[in-house]
Amino acid sequence: MAIARWSPTTSLSPFRWDFDDLFTPFYRGSDIGSLFSDGGFIPSMESYTKGNELHLRAEIPGVSPKDVDISVEDIHLCIKGQRKRPDELSDADIGFEEMSYGCFERCFHIPRDADVQKMHAKYDNGLLDITIPLSKVSKGRHIPIEGVKEEKK
Repeated sequence: MAIARWSPTTSLSPFRWDFDDLFTPFYRGSDIGSLFSDGGFIPSMESYTKGNELHLRAEIPGVSPKDVDISVEDIHLCIKGQRKRPDELSDADIGFEEMSYGCFERCFHIPRDADVQKMHAKYDNGLLDITIPLSKVSKGRHIPIEGVKEEKK
């Protein structure tokens, strides 16, 4: 009996069925829809600014901090890692599987005023928090559109 991975976003999607039917004749033996959906572990992320610090947080439960690499080049911050299948499951007969394993990589643009020399990261209870100090807080500005009268608020 073959074990099939169940995914609520792909297995029940009529769009995916149509997409697979459209491309299957050209890519026999492969599931083209899996290129977009079942590519392994993709951590959920969020970012926020508090004071003059930018925070990037990643949910990476089951990932050892030793298996995570954080790098910065110019204005790009990349987080790479791997969530490994536990050793006790390596020779087990899996009944069903909804958890994802594998390598991941997420890259983000960071502000040019980020002080990369003072960046730091901490890992606690499956949550990776990267703190990026900003040399100045940029508030942005309103840009009016020519020819449009602005109403006073």
